[in-house]
Amino acid sequence: MVNLWEVDAALVFQRSLLPLIPFVPVLRGGGSETVVRKALHALRGEERLSEMESLLAFFASFVLGLPLVKQIMRWDMGVLRESPW
Repeated sequence: MVNLWEVDAALVFQRSLLPLIPFVPVLRGGGSETVVRKALHALRGEERLSEMESLLAFFASFVLGLPLVKQIMRWDMGVLRESPW
C-alpha cells in the first residue's frame, strides 16, 4: 500500500509518473495553485490522460477550494458540486 500524502509531488513530474498526475493535489507538496496548474498542463499534454482532468479537479477541490479550482480548470464544476465528498 502506498500512502499518497507521503509521495513527493515533485517526484511525479521528475520521473514522468503520468498515471499519478491526477493525484498531485493530495501528494506531499502538491497542494499549491502552481503545482495543480503544472499537473493540469501535464494532463492536457498527454492525449491518453486528458480524460483525467475531472479527477485532478476533484482532488484539487480538497486543498484549494472550489472557486479556485474552477478558475484553474476553466470549465463547469457541476459534477464536483454534486459530489458526496
